[in-house]
Amino acid sequence: MEVSLKDQFLKEGYVIIDVLKESEIEGFRTLMDALLNPEIKADPTGGTLSAAFQHLGDQLADFGKEARQYYFHLLTKRGTESIHHAFHHPVILAAVEQILGPDLIVNNASILAANEGTSYSLGWHRDVIQIPEEDIEDWLFSPDRFHNSVQINLPLVDESSLWIVPRSHNRPNTAAEDAAFGGTKHYAPVGAEMPGGMPVPLKAGQAVLYNNNLIHRGYTEVMQVPRRTLHMGYHSAAYPPTWHFYLLDDQLLTDEYLETLSPTMRRMMNEYLACRKKYPNMEDTWKWAYNFPYKSATDN
Repeated sequence: MEVSLKDQFLKEGYVIIDVLKESEIEGFRTLMDALLNPEIKADPTGGTLSAAFQHLGDQLADFGKEARQYYFHLLTKRGTESIHHAFHHPVILAAVEQILGPDLIVNNASILAANEGTSYSLGWHRDVIQIPEEDIEDWLFSPDRFHNSVQINLPLVDESSLWIVPRSHNRPNTAAEDAAFGGTKHYAPVGAEMPGGMPVPLKAGQAVLYNNNLIHRGYTEVMQVPRRTLHMGYHSAAYPPTWHFYLLDDQLLTDEYLETLSPTMRRMMNEYLACRKKYPNMEDTWKWAYNFPYKSATDN
């Protein structure tokens, strides 16, 4: 019997789908290179740089100046409008809706980019960097808790930079995983070996949809071709959002800026802002009462 996309996602913590046609791949690669400075090459003798903390985002004009992967936020940056339609691609939205439910809110839209020859290594982690370590409790990774978030990598070239531990999204760390994390609940030391870790090979135009609570990392020993990946995240407005929802800087979504967007993207950003108004406090999202409003704390 064929397993549904949702059932596979819930069981494994990820699913791979075909999204872009060849013409779309070429079109998005052209648009992405127009946003970057692909001719700028860092000095290869400068050594390998470990990945910087990416959530802050890089500046497009700096691309290529260092031998590392760059992470660019898009929906809050003027001049990136040409590629925004990737974030309401009908195949992506239909797949996420199957998993989470209706009324999707986009809460992350980025580019992951690096030049050929780049070595990339980001420590193993779950996407809980926003949560203070003392507040990260095992029940956050329980199958009893609905994780209202889907994270997506959509590469425009063949790649396998995402590594995961399948089925780790709805359980606490094992003792061996705790040892690999080396006493932290955020990022394991770069280079740490994680039991059960495996790469996710993707063809250009395929997308991996994954639960942010999966133990995962970014790693490529040496990129044989330039990395060009669209990265995005969504949640359903039918349910309270997770801490991932707060990645976008809502202060940059001014009325003046919103007028520069396409009608579809403007509507999506207004829906984001409405959700932000309804759920103003990120620190609520990892509290028991927020996630289990009909249970008492004694049930924890």
